[in-house]
Amino acid sequence: MNLFKRWRIVVMSDAKEGIRQFSLPKIIFFGFMAIFLTALLSVWLTIHIIESLSVENEELTASLGEVNTQLTEQDEQLQQYEKDRVAIQNRLDELHLLEEQLKDMISSLNPDRLAAFEDGPKGGEDFIQRDDVVIEQASLTKDFSGDYNMIREEVPTLVEEYEVAIEELSQVKEQLKQVPIYWPADTERITSEFGNRVDPFRQVEAFHSGLDLAGPWGTEIYATGDGVIEFSDRDDSYGLSIIINHENTYKTRYGHMARLNVEEGERVKQGDLIGLMGSTGRSTGVHLHYEIMHRGEVIDPYPYMTFIQRVLNE
Repeated sequence: MNLFKRWRIVVMSDAKEGIRQFSLPKIIFFGFMAIFLTALLSVWLTIHIIESLSVENEELTASLGEVNTQLTEQDEQLQQYEKDRVAIQNRLDELHLLEEQLKDMISSLNPDRLAAFEDGPKGGEDFIQRDDVVIEQASLTKDFSGDYNMIREEVPTLVEEYEVAIEELSQVKEQLKQVPIYWPADTERITSEFGNRVDPFRQVEAFHSGLDLAGPWGTEIYATGDGVIEFSDRDDSYGLSIIINHENTYKTRYGHMARLNVEEGERVKQGDLIGLMGSTGRSTGVHLHYEIMHRGEVIDPYPYMTFIQRVLNE
């Protein structure tokens, strides 16, 4: 095909008009067609690319929406975690406060003392052991009984348990005010136990009805429980002595004192200062002879004196 040849185009109208002839080179025609087809192909490709990009844009938009949703959910979770963290911190602060309250209550019940038995001053009225004398041996014991989500669930339970413990301990504390569980003197030195011993004056085996605490002259002596002063005077071998009626089947005796700070009929509270340690009466040196009587019978004071200490250790 010769592209340089021409096509002759004849245009005819009605009879009045003449015949028009045009001459069109083949190369121009084919060039125009090539341009047209190329443009048509370009338009098609453009539309196809636009459609593809539109689909990808929709997919990206959907993915972006999912990401935004996830970010929103994570942000909400973080906000919830922060609220939970603050709530847990508040609960933990409450636990610390409750713990301090428990410690205060426990420490107020009895001094934290560890006693040891030593040789030293002794005294008091000793009794020759007889088979027909029954001594009550008393014993006082009482049993007070992961991950983030686990902590969040367990902390309220711990708070409730602490609150219950405080309430129970508060009730126990009230009940124990008239029980002689307070340490009777400002000294830890025990020189003679309750029970059989060698009488320091007669050098024979005899029954010791209390417990001896030794200390310097003037050591402070305290009421071991709430009660009324039943006796406050000199009492033969006990010297200057005090008896407190705790009005609940318990009585306590404090002997060999240097000074009496209370009078008969006076009401005292657990831990009140009632006198000073001395060596009056039947005594080998400065000490306190301390007795507990329960339903009229003398019992070993030591389990009562160490009651809170033993409960906490158990």
